[in-house]
Amino acid sequence: MMRSANCPSCGATIHFQSAISILTVCAYCKSTLIRHDLELENIGRMAELLPDSSPIQLGTEGIYRKSRFTVVGRIQLRYSQGIWNEWYLLFDGQRGGWLGETLGNYTVTFLIRPPEPPPPFVELRAGQDMVLKGRAFQVTNLETARCIAGEGELPIRVGAGYDAPVVDLQAAGNTFATLDYSENPPLVFIGEQVRFDDLKLTRLREVMPAGWEPAASIQAQAFQCPGCGSSLTIRAKGHTETLACGTCGSIIDLTDENFRILSTFKTQIKHEPPIPLGARGRLEDTEYEAIGYLRRCVTVEGLDYEWSETLLFHRKRGFRWLVEYNGHWNLAHTLTEPPLVTGYGARGRASHQGRTYRHFQTAKAKVSYVLGEFYWRVKVGEQCEIRDYIAPPFQLSLELTDKEVLWSRAEYIEPEAIKAAFSVESPLPARIGIGACQPSPYEAQQPKFRRLRWLFLGILLLGQIATIALSSDQRVHQQTFSFGADTRDKTLTSEPFALSGRDANIVIRANTNLNNNWIYLDLALIERDTGAHYSIGREISYYQGVDEGEQWSEGNASDEAVLSEIPSGIYYLSVEGELPPSSPTVTCTLTVFRDVPSWSNFFLALLSLLVVPFIFRWRARAFERARWAESDHGS
Repeated sequence: MMRSANCPSCGATIHFQSAISILTVCAYCKSTLIRHDLELENIGRMAELLPDSSPIQLGTEGIYRKSRFTVVGRIQLRYSQGIWNEWYLLFDGQRGGWLGETLGNYTVTFLIRPPEPPPPFVELRAGQDMVLKGRAFQVTNLETARCIAGEGELPIRVGAGYDAPVVDLQAAGNTFATLDYSENPPLVFIGEQVRFDDLKLTRLREVMPAGWEPAASIQAQAFQCPGCGSSLTIRAKGHTETLACGTCGSIIDLTDENFRILSTFKTQIKHEPPIPLGARGRLEDTEYEAIGYLRRCVTVEGLDYEWSETLLFHRKRGFRWLVEYNGHWNLAHTLTEPPLVTGYGARGRASHQGRTYRHFQTAKAKVSYVLGEFYWRVKVGEQCEIRDYIAPPFQLSLELTDKEVLWSRAEYIEPEAIKAAFSVESPLPARIGIGACQPSPYEAQQPKFRRLRWLFLGILLLGQIATIALSSDQRVHQQTFSFGADTRDKTLTSEPFALSGRDANIVIRANTNLNNNWIYLDLALIERDTGAHYSIGREISYYQGVDEGEQWSEGNASDEAVLSEIPSGIYYLSVEGELPPSSPTVTCTLTVFRDVPSWSNFFLALLSLLVVPFIFRWRARAFERARWAESDHGS
């Protein structure tokens, strides 16, 4: 039941929707009022909230897990990466909850009482594992946030300037937790990461038109650099923390109304972003705007390797990164659920959403150049450890510092797609080598290649079956010849025999009684009427014996010769036999077969089908070797 009271400062009517609210901020005079039942104590004027572009406001309504809620209060905090809103939610049944809003990411959490208090803040480190209520969490961020101001009604006492050491944790299934060390024992909130659309929010700020298209909902703000007077433009007002001037190297605090200079940097090279800042392009069916550009480098064996990162922004989808190295492009976004990492070095694996990634490289990276807007207090020289895991065309990257663990997932994009999306007129950096998560062209071709291979194999088998079925395999002649001393230098001829039908092969099979002996046959197939002849020579040898009790043999007493495309006609065989001196008589039976099915062409074609996959796999392996040569595991 809603209760009402009057503001002791201005007399305005104050309505309490939540029975457990202890603080409210008068919407008229901004007095901070502490509730004592229906008596209100004025403890001073609440500081002004910083302007932001959040679509949520007091009175916004939504649905979470089929339960309706109303936004009744807000705490606005500043942390190292920008502005952070904690919206206090009142659900049906007077249950309270919190909607965290940071850089376009949203979490719904609820206060719990853990069975044991969490470890002290000073003992926690980014990447550390923790167990809360039986679930395994990973520490992803440690911050000391400072309260800017509050509004509406809240279940806790807040005021400008108080520090809140907080720890963010993530677990599988988008589970999220926050430890608030501003109280003792620390407050523990557990919930989950949610998508904005899933909350079905209504009564949003009216200035936010439907669709949240950047051109309609963000008005670029121009101002002069306090360092050099150059004209600068804020393109994502309310969502970014700093802006780097490309003329003088000043890094400007966008949350300060006087645009205070946080730091400066000097560089001998002025880099021109491949995608001009302010350019808009459509990726993921979303129109993003390029608002920031930075370069990072790693040093490996004394050599510097540098790459560029372009920050993209869309009011509803948040931030994306276009990462370019050696002409290879990846589109990356921050993950809300940490992957499961196992193993180290070459055996390192990261699993995420059913896909396994292999460790590619680990290196210390530092920012070497900045230009434009960023959602954190960027600084030239800031460092982090980067661990990359790949499963082309995807890549997981871990950025690790003492205070933060940040996972991102990237997907390879062809340079032509980047050029077309942003209508870039100048040439993009030329591609060099193989990108870490560049998809292999051979992997894409493999299913098609496999289908073609089975198709050709089927055609080959059907062709061989048809050849066997249509071949007559007919014996047309058989005759036995004797070769000895009396036949030396003599030519023997067979009886005539007929070859009929289509032009086809003939097979001449020779069976001898050779034993530890050899014979050379000089054969000629001669057409009786035209004299056309086909010559062939065959050496036949066979040896056998016993050596130290072991039977052995060498050669064969039989032989076979093939003559192709022999036309029909009346033929005879002309035969000369050459034997070693003092050789015993050798008998040889020659049998002529007509139109015999051949297997030699079949096996040659089959061998070709096997050679082609071998070449295909060799090229695919060469592609992968070139990729992994750039990794920590190139050997």
